[in-house]
Amino acid sequence: MSEKNGASLMQHPHNNPVLDAIIQTSIAAEFIRQNVDQVCGKLGITGTQYNVLRILKRAHPRGCSRNEVLAQLIEKSVDVTRVIDGLERRGFVERLRTSEDRRLSLSMITTSGITLLGDLDIEFMALLNDITHKLSEEQWKELATICRTLSQR
Repeated sequence: MSEKNGASLMQHPHNNPVLDAIIQTSIAAEFIRQNVDQVCGKLGITGTQYNVLRILKRAHPRGCSRNEVLAQLIEKSVDVTRVIDGLERRGFVERLRTSEDRRLSLSMITTSGITLLGDLDIEFMALLNDITHKLSEEQWKELATICRTLSQR
């Protein structure tokens, strides 16, 4: 096999640029997910718990139902109740029953949860600084646009 053909196979090992783009996007997403989990792990939570806390902080002080949290999560297969239970046990979230429907509870971020997010922001800035140099600002904007376009229904 010539070097030119070998280089072509490395660019598109499946001879299908769409399939290669999907695979490479999945690999990049997993790389980022692992780094997020590593940063969150330093403070004793998972990336999913971090995302739930971010959602609850945006809804502060009103709070969110389990379904509202699920609707905003990136990863839809998460057991939101279990994630919130863990955050509640650690004092980062509290739950209140609504007076209108006793079956419905609202989860609210606590002061401890807000403090934890502040501590994580420092860690995430270091992570962002570490990966930012891999692409130019224009490439990051283009990547964001492409991902938004792909995820529109």
